[in-house]
Amino acid sequence: MGDWGSAPTVLIFADSPEASAFASERVAATGGRIAATLPVDQAADRLDRQIAVDLVIVDVVTDHGGELDRLFDRIETGAAAGRFAAIVMIAPDLIDIASARIGHDAVSLLAERDEAAFDMAIAERLRASEPQLRDKSEAERGLPVQHILDEMARFVRDPDMVPSPDEDPLEPPRDIDDATPVEAALIRDMIRARRLRDELFGPGLFADPAWDILLDLTAARIEGRSVAVSSLCIAAAVPATTALRWIKQLTETGLLRRVADPDDGRRIFIELSDAAARRMMIYFANTFPAGRN
Repeated sequence: MGDWGSAPTVLIFADSPEASAFASERVAATGGRIAATLPVDQAADRLDRQIAVDLVIVDVVTDHGGELDRLFDRIETGAAAGRFAAIVMIAPDLIDIASARIGHDAVSLLAERDEAAFDMAIAERLRASEPQLRDKSEAERGLPVQHILDEMARFVRDPDMVPSPDEDPLEPPRDIDDATPVEAALIRDMIRARRLRDELFGPGLFADPAWDILLDLTAARIEGRSVAVSSLCIAAAVPATTALRWIKQLTETGLLRRVADPDDGRRIFIELSDAAARRMMIYFANTFPAGRN
């Protein structure tokens, strides 16, 4: 029998018996103590009454409208205030709604009911471990964000433009003229080539979701197009949970930024930061100096 006195306390809010059973099983497997398992419409009242809780888990597959919005808001504010950590597991069609209200680094956002990803999220949240840039359940996919910055710097011909360890890696390089404009069609061609490569060799061999995200947002910036979180997850060409982890890490690093959708309060857009956009333009100007010809 476990030591319940030291076990982390967990609240579970779910909107189906399957969701409740899955979350309860995984919490028990990782040594947590479930304080209560309740439906979504009881979440706000329970969070107000709960004196202390280590982790809040939300597992929803249905859009509950304003009730769901309020729950997501409570999760975000509670995590930001340090009252608890949280894991929010959603159906893929709720990605934009959840992303519009949840962005704190103490909240893990998952878009698939996957045991490995869920157990990793519990470990991250309860043990306060450093967030990992790679999803272990996805066979070591992706590269650390700093490696992306380093790779972008290597393509710049002037070695003085590579930031030193003491410099901000997102600060635009010094002593450089404006980069030659690049056509969005060139970037779209690159994206299509990457998808063809995946079809020919399999999606796991060359998977690099962070670069796919940066490419898609660069093309969108040139086209003047806004990109919702759900669309960016598709562009990343990996499972949605993995894409959400990358978007979160790239945002926290300063490569991406969240922008409110002026026409829809339940959705946000993701775009390149100005510094990241500048580096992408430098990358293309130095990789394809003659444009598309």
